[in-house]
Amino acid sequence: MATYLGVDWAGSCWLVVEAGDRQAVTTEPSFLNVWHEHGRDAASILVDIPIGLPESGTRACDEAAMDYLGPRRSTVFAIPSRAVVETDDYDTARELNGDSLGSQSWWLFPRIREVDVFLQEYEDATDRVYESHPEVCFAALADGSLPPKDTQAGRDERLALLDDEPALHKCIDDVLTDREDGAAWHDRISSGKLDDVLDAAVLAYTAAQLDLGPRESDQEYPRLPASPNEDSELGLPMEIVHPN
Repeated sequence: MATYLGVDWAGSCWLVVEAGDRQAVTTEPSFLNVWHEHGRDAASILVDIPIGLPESGTRACDEAAMDYLGPRRSTVFAIPSRAVVETDDYDTARELNGDSLGSQSWWLFPRIREVDVFLQEYEDATDRVYESHPEVCFAALADGSLPPKDTQAGRDERLALLDDEPALHKCIDDVLTDREDGAAWHDRISSGKLDDVLDAAVLAYTAAQLDLGPRESDQEYPRLPASPNEDSELGLPMEIVHPN
């Protein structure tokens, strides 16, 4: 067995869930901290952040994920070209993107750049860090659509999908139960981050289910699209990994 990580941006920190040999839920201030504190010993890391940027147009993996999710397609952001993502001025970025740029995509750009720069600097991490998407993973496990995750029914159904990993299921259930009625002011995992806990958990679950290891092992795994394009800067496929 090995340790697998699921990582999700939770608005003010990176939320990290460990599955496999050990189970834990924690937070880190930067993706570099995620790597130093957890990633060096992990077989693989699935992160809900775009990895790889097109030179023009949009990413085929985003379009494939939207098609896959159907009525939940709005949970996927269409990430524009590298030139747009690397622009610090909103009006300029919007102009470069054909006079259209959503606020959620704009606020995600710093995190995309953070992971992008990290992968350019830490070559030994590029074979173990993969992109995934929680809603794609949940939909694959459920074999269909689920209620919105900001509802109790949505959370309960998503948690139930993790029950064939009993140790992980209990760890996540304990965190959710403990935080549902609020948290202490100093607790970084507040009641407002419960969706992020589930999101990171399903990414860790997916890596464990696939026994996902380094890319250099030529391991095959389910992804969208089946034949992705490659990012010219990182040399990595622009793909979204999902469970069997």
